[in-house]
Amino acid sequence: MSRDPASPPLHRRLENWGNASRGAYDPVDAARITKAWQTLHPRHRDMLRMVYLWHASHEIICRRLRIPRRPAQRFELELSAARTALARALESGNQDRDGSHPSDDRQ
Repeated sequence: MSRDPASPPLHRRLENWGNASRGAYDPVDAARITKAWQTLHPRHRDMLRMVYLWHASHEIICRRLRIPRRPAQRFELELSAARTALARALESGNQDRDGSHPSDDRQ
């Protein structure tokens, strides 16, 4: 995720991405999210798809992804891990787009 103060928080960007098939949304940002989402581990992709695209209940998500329902924080930890992975993918995508990459510093 970009550290740019003008950049909206990741949660709002994911909500925008989830609205792509429902109505008003920012197609450019949704495309960026989709591109980064496609690079994620399948479990993280599934979690974000179920939460933001399908708007599935916690119960269904836990059942499908075999997340223990107790303690209740397990769901939040899994969702947080998926969001963090997406934020990293977005950050690396921004570096690639800007033409700079951390590996460029090695010589």
